[in-house]
Amino acid sequence: MRKFLSLILLAVPALSMLAQETDFKITGVVPDEVKEVSLMVNSDRNSMEKVVVADGSFTITGNKALNDIITIGFGNYGISFFNDGTPIDVDFVKNTFSGSELNKKLFDYDRQLDEKYANDLNEIMAEAETLSKDGNEENKSKMEELEKKYEEISDAMTADQIKIVMENKDNLIPAIYINQVIYELGYDELKDLLDSNAPYYNHPVMARAKSQLAALEKRLPGKMFVDLTMNDTEGNPRKLSEWCGNGNYVLIDFWASWCGPCRQEMPNVVENYKKYHSAGLEIIGISFDSKAEAWKAAIGNLGMQWPQLSDLKAWKSEGASKYGITAIPANVLLDKDGKIVAIDLRGNKLGDKLKNIYGF
Repeated sequence: MRKFLSLILLAVPALSMLAQETDFKITGVVPDEVKEVSLMVNSDRNSMEKVVVADGSFTITGNKALNDIITIGFGNYGISFFNDGTPIDVDFVKNTFSGSELNKKLFDYDRQLDEKYANDLNEIMAEAETLSKDGNEENKSKMEELEKKYEEISDAMTADQIKIVMENKDNLIPAIYINQVIYELGYDELKDLLDSNAPYYNHPVMARAKSQLAALEKRLPGKMFVDLTMNDTEGNPRKLSEWCGNGNYVLIDFWASWCGPCRQEMPNVVENYKKYHSAGLEIIGISFDSKAEAWKAAIGNLGMQWPQLSDLKAWKSEGASKYGITAIPANVLLDKDGKIVAIDLRGNKLGDKLKNIYGF
């Protein structure tokens, strides 16, 4: 039973699907304390409906497009299935499910992933929340260990999800799993999964994956950097070409003061800058902030000693559109000639890449 919260966080507006309308009926059992369940279609927040629970059970009937993805959940938990006309019955207490063969197969995959990874990931998140309340040196060290462990488990889960996609290229199941891993995939990997001949390719939820592929294409390794002009912290217009393509490796770092993961990653970027700047590494920050004061304060608080640029347009930043940035933190590493050699180097990947370049 997947975390419903993750489904909501990844939600994007869905496109209309040219398919006949199909009746559905969903019955279910939930824990006694649950008073209502939510229904969402194709991960579209605007489709969210609340259904009242009576005596620990619920019944929902309606009419949606054939093969729309319907998600039913409560609290942080939920389950998704395809609207294929076969009645659905789900017991959230006993963790059982009945429906069409395709939906039963999907449920089994979800249950296997949950049994394999959920407990470990939940424990890590709970411990991280506790450690974050006290930022002493010992806890910082423990947090780094947790982050590494979380990354290892997440990578293993991503590999399993990709395996599920590869095993089901003849049906609709990949439409669900591809969207769960798109930010973990490079251009070639994602392109391989977006097979235009596959039955899931034109499902409305695939719009997000197609958009991500187009974004990745803008910063493919081998392409030259795209110049842009933004103001620095003093309000002076500066161009990327002042630094890029002028004989040094340059890391263009996309971030924002309001971005929690960006702030968590920044000590790693600072450490690598201190280590390799004297050897020629330049970093140029492109902020997706909208408030100058918050932007400037974060630069000082996080110890970022490299040039910073921003047009203060948040996600409408020119940096986002020109470099296909759909999530932050993100970065683009350029070689001495201004050619892209790597993207999205975070954690140990950044240090490993720079060590390979500079030899120490």
